[in-house]
Amino acid sequence: MAKKIKENEISHEEKRQYYIVDKTILSASIQKVIAVNEMVKNEHISKHEGIRRTGLSRSTYYKYKDFIKPFFEGSQEKIFNIHMSLQDRQGLLAKILEVIADDKMNILTIVQNAAVDGIVQLTISLQGTAETPKNIEMTLSKIQKIDGVRDLRILGSNS
Repeated sequence: MAKKIKENEISHEEKRQYYIVDKTILSASIQKVIAVNEMVKNEHISKHEGIRRTGLSRSTYYKYKDFIKPFFEGSQEKIFNIHMSLQDRQGLLAKILEVIADDKMNILTIVQNAAVDGIVQLTISLQGTAETPKNIEMTLSKIQKIDGVRDLRILGSNS
């Protein structure tokens, strides 16, 4: 038998379930909590001031604030996973990372295996902006031209 939860009861002990929902279907109170959080972040005002501006009750804000987090703005940020085979040469990875930084991409993870027969296998997860898909081929071309890069390919992306 499923445990019945009262309408306004939120249990921290239960396993949380997450949903992606359109903001427009959320109740006015939840939308006001979001608005307060955005004001605090973007306008650098106090929570008290944000609560006052929205007309939200303090108790409602503090009841829900820990349950509302913005979804990773994946519509704006793109993630690419690239795999490379490199010659085992000092400074080669630094040159690759410099190209990535120059092209305004963030590095999420780097996995580098030990060299076998002088070749290193490397996988890098990159995070870029909405403009990155247009520029990723240029970035990969720059990396491919670095002396010591043997093979380079995209394993996948969320774009």
